[in-house]
Amino acid sequence: MDSNPIDLAELRRKRDVLVRAKKLREAYGINFYRPHSKQHRFHEMGTATGRYCRFGNRTGKTVCGAAEDVAWLLGGRTWYKSSFDILATRSTGTGEFETYVHSRHVGLENHPLVTNGIPQRPVKGLLVVADWDKAKEIFTNRSGSYENLGELFQLIPHDAIGKVHLSRGGHIDMIEVKRPAEFGGGSSLLYIDTVESFKHAWRSAESSDFDFVHYDEPPPHQMFIANKRGLTDRNGKFWINATPVEELWVNDEFCPPKGTNVRVADEGLRFNKTERGGDRFIITASIYDNPFISTEGRNEFEASLNREERECRLMGLPMNLAGLIYKEFIYDLHVLADVPKGWTDYHLPPKDYTIRVAWDVHDAIPQAILLIATAPTGEAFVYDELFFEKHIGPNAELLKEKLAGRNVMDYLIDPKAVIESPVTGESILDELMNYDMWFEKGSKDMTLGITKTREKLLERRPNGMPTIWFAPTVTTLLYEISRYAYNPRTQKPVDKDDHMLENLRRLVLNGLQYVEPTVNEDFDNRKRMAVGPAEDLLFK
Repeated sequence: MDSNPIDLAELRRKRDVLVRAKKLREAYGINFYRPHSKQHRFHEMGTATGRYCRFGNRTGKTVCGAAEDVAWLLGGRTWYKSSFDILATRSTGTGEFETYVHSRHVGLENHPLVTNGIPQRPVKGLLVVADWDKAKEIFTNRSGSYENLGELFQLIPHDAIGKVHLSRGGHIDMIEVKRPAEFGGGSSLLYIDTVESFKHAWRSAESSDFDFVHYDEPPPHQMFIANKRGLTDRNGKFWINATPVEELWVNDEFCPPKGTNVRVADEGLRFNKTERGGDRFIITASIYDNPFISTEGRNEFEASLNREERECRLMGLPMNLAGLIYKEFIYDLHVLADVPKGWTDYHLPPKDYTIRVAWDVHDAIPQAILLIATAPTGEAFVYDELFFEKHIGPNAELLKEKLAGRNVMDYLIDPKAVIESPVTGESILDELMNYDMWFEKGSKDMTLGITKTREKLLERRPNGMPTIWFAPTVTTLLYEISRYAYNPRTQKPVDKDDHMLENLRRLVLNGLQYVEPTVNEDFDNRKRMAVGPAEDLLFK
């Protein structure tokens, strides 16, 4: 006879507790949401004007975005009223990752994070999804078991769901959420729109105002600007929870003022972006940061991706940075922090430095001109650029003025500058000779130019410092070099925003050695020493 008889009453009691707990969890999903450490940092920054969860796939970006939506609609992040462990992951050093308790959240009814940054009144929000199929699959499905519901209907308390509006196509495009009395009552509204709809009727995004906008995937820039106008009247906020495969303008929106893209922000980075209308917060996460995904699931997903896709979809690195060409360029190392000793300003090196000029010719956009100075020590300084005027004359006049009295060794130009005009019979090269500047064709070898430039960026002096420096004032070049990338489909450099980089490639290929200043009174050699009007008299 069994000495430990089964206590059926106790089993029933435990079953009833589990059933009640399950019903509570399903009826008040938002209260049981438990963010991991990266999601928690996103919610902590609720007062930031713009937030960017630049997460890889399967890192929990969608659920934390939906939880923030629901919190704003209700009036508070109710999960922070409870105490719970905030989980994170760390490497074991053997290629595996383990879950650990990052910190302990101590819940309070009036904890500051409950209402941090959330207006204490009914709000009007917008959720932007790629298309209506994705909207239903991820956010708005109401069919089947609780596990199959969309994120919104899993999280919104059942008794808080008000009117649900369907579009003419039968899609849920508005959800009313009743606010609890503790947050002042009333009703908030969440509108749902898609990038697909915007592309067919782009003016539709111009007419509404919102307290918040949540992008589940980066929208076209034009749509973002239109939505952003709608946030102005209500002093609204926006958050982007996405894996950055396309619409790479987002990375510029969350680029700190010094101008270099953020590759990693494990703990989050907050900075002012006054010219963009407020501050920004960016946090990055990889699939390895998610303590709620199994090793088997992660490995299966990883095996289906190529190298660039892994960096983007696993690590959350923007696709353009995953294929970044000049990864050897380090802003904090290569860009001058102060005007070099002996210089008058960033664009005024000493007169004995060797100067080299490269000109990238354009028709519809400004001419791109880059200047590099080499010191007697052999260090090269990318010190000035012109990118303001599309006509040849004004550029030539200003360039001649900048080079007056300097030791100019090389003038290189885009090879197409030798093409003669069918109207005048003259080429750009001929026109520049009228300004006493004798340009030569630069190299067209892009592959070799990229290779040599990367090698130059890696070069170090005995003290560990670079052999090539960049003035912080060459903003066009700095913009290009931090974004220039291979097309993931063709594996060729993207032919966009590379005008100053073409100049840099040609100059590096041609050599950046220091040459002692010489003055040769032979007229033909004036191309080696650009002179101003006063000095020009010496040749006559």
